[in-house]
Amino acid sequence: MRFATGRATDQGRIRTNNEDAFLVDDERSLFAVADGMGGHRGGEVASHTAVEALRAAFASGRPVDTAIAAANSAVFTRGESDPDLAGMGTTLTAVAVAGPGELIVGHVGDSRAYLLRGGTLERLTDDHSLVEELVREGRLTPEQAESHPQRSIVTRALGVDADVEVDVYRVPVGDGDRLVLCSDGLTVMVRERDVERIARTETDPQRAAESLVAAANDAGGEDNITVVVVDVLDADAPDTATPDTATPDTATPDTATPDTTTPDTGRGEGRSWGRAVRNAVLVLLPLVLIVAVAAGALGWYARRSYYVGTDRNEVVIYKGVPGGVLGWDPTVERRTGIALTDLSPLDQDRVATNGSRGALTTVEAYVATLRESTTTTTTTTTTTTTGPAGDGPAVREDPPLPPP
Repeated sequence: MRFATGRATDQGRIRTNNEDAFLVDDERSLFAVADGMGGHRGGEVASHTAVEALRAAFASGRPVDTAIAAANSAVFTRGESDPDLAGMGTTLTAVAVAGPGELIVGHVGDSRAYLLRGGTLERLTDDHSLVEELVREGRLTPEQAESHPQRSIVTRALGVDADVEVDVYRVPVGDGDRLVLCSDGLTVMVRERDVERIARTETDPQRAAESLVAAANDAGGEDNITVVVVDVLDADAPDTATPDTATPDTATPDTATPDTTTPDTGRGEGRSWGRAVRNAVLVLLPLVLIVAVAAGALGWYARRSYYVGTDRNEVVIYKGVPGGVLGWDPTVERRTGIALTDLSPLDQDRVATNGSRGALTTVEAYVATLRESTTTTTTTTTTTTTGPAGDGPAVREDPPLPPP
């Protein structure tokens, strides 16, 4: 395929630094946007670490989903090794060529990918955020989500845990199609119909990217804004970049082919039996190894995971996974002193169903929001509403806003 690209990024009108990062690798036809979180330094380090690790993994021949998993490992390891960066994370949305006339999108977090075709804009990705999950469940309207006080809480991000689930979308494309990748600094400030209008009317991809960033700043620029625009010029052109395909099947061919040139000396039946035993071992041994590795991985995961639950009407942090796995039962890691009955009905439901889970920093952040909501309820009689959110929230810890 042949592409024309544009890119633009800005810290916005309020933030004092830019925690976003983008990747435009024309040589490999790899494009990405990342939105860091974790404070003044952590977010910037997380997003830049992610895009560089993505580039390196993809250049080594990995497909987009495993390249994003490698980026997650890089961010997680960096945060673990530096106390000043503990708890940092980032979103990541990446696009690469999957084959003739087809792109592949890998996605974690609340940055987005859009496809503009025939003047109509279509969102390709689902946000991994608390309010978007509430919208999908019908608990909030899209209009309510736009002003919800917890709209910055993401439920999946790179660097929060050692492993991450990557959403993958295969997108057929043709000549004249346009992709728009963006951080939520654009979509929080600019409605989708205006994103569509600008992307449709600005034919040059660089001017389109700059105009979208300018529109977000004109609307207030409350967050960092990053936009990458990718125009498909020739969907059928040969692509010289590393193809994003699964690793080819390299199963060892059967070397136990019958020896038809050796005359039968009465030992053929023994040779056949020996081959059958050898073939059975070749089949069963990998299965045994897979089961052993899987059991070890489950045990490791069980003891590296945390979730918020209850114990005798008190909100507590458990170490493990709800219900346990393969004999690894959850244990109480920390008591919070928060009574379940002091929470709003939605928060009670979320805690009772163990809706918040992940790394210790993730569940501690969620407990902090619960504690804050109970304080708010006591002092102002206002109830803060949350709801179930998949694998547990990761709080975007942006720096405090300066006074107007």
